[in-house]
Amino acid sequence: MVFLNMSRHRKGLKIINLLLLLFPIIFLLHCTQPPADDTARSGQMSIAVDRQFEGIIGSEVTMFHSYYPDAYISLMAVSPNKSLKLLLNHKVRAALIGGEPEVAEDSLVVAMKSTLRREPIARDAMICIVNVANPAKQISLVDIKDLFIGKGKSGLIPLVTADDLRLHSLLAAKTGGKRSDLSAWACSSDEELMSRVSADKKAVGLLFRSSFHKVSQNKKGHYSIKILPVAKEESNVSASLPTQQNIFDGSYPLVTTVYYVYYPGDALAAGFGAWLGSEGQKAFERSDLAPFKLVERTITLK
Repeated sequence: MVFLNMSRHRKGLKIINLLLLLFPIIFLLHCTQPPADDTARSGQMSIAVDRQFEGIIGSEVTMFHSYYPDAYISLMAVSPNKSLKLLLNHKVRAALIGGEPEVAEDSLVVAMKSTLRREPIARDAMICIVNVANPAKQISLVDIKDLFIGKGKSGLIPLVTADDLRLHSLLAAKTGGKRSDLSAWACSSDEELMSRVSADKKAVGLLFRSSFHKVSQNKKGHYSIKILPVAKEESNVSASLPTQQNIFDGSYPLVTTVYYVYYPGDALAAGFGAWLGSEGQKAFERSDLAPFKLVERTITLK
């Protein structure tokens, strides 16, 4: 009898231990699966967005909800190095990122055996800003590379935002350098970067156009800043400003793609993504981003 009781006890412990191991998995699957009654036009979900996109995507969400009042979407504006991680950790059901995923992010996707769909929805650009007292009229990609890897003109102070890893990667990709070679003062925020440029005629800052406009709109007062036209080659006298048209047609050399990322099979996430790629393009035309594609319009002749 004692042996039988011990056997039953051991079996009971094994069952309990197995349940304890399975519970987190079951709980995670339950939490990360979209509700069964969600559709492409109804349900609730959260989206992580690179912080500079909060305003424009907030407008897109409002428009989407006005068409589909049963769809409730909330935004989580975070540092660019966190948005995709939140999606991979199933804290949100979609993410909006400004640029290509980092190598570490791609590795994490592979390691977690996740399947993600990435849709291009808009275009952004990296811009170069200086103090209005700076005599520079334009800057080339060669000048930017030299300045931000420590070989530039003496006395100039290159600035970037510390946690904007997508901008660092874009800088490396566009100049043919490496992100590890980046040599610049690291600011704690886009606001600090713009304030330092505004106060120092030797400062040269790089940030996304969307970040620049977000800070400019939120800041009460005036920044003593100008945006420099950028030339593709050092000897190229034809430099372009980061206007929406120049970003869209590619004549401005520091353009990046904005992506909407989600899990296939998630109805509401896919529905909102489809909206961003179609009707939502009209809102991007009126924003600080450039649309990814031309918006089709129908003209009725009477």
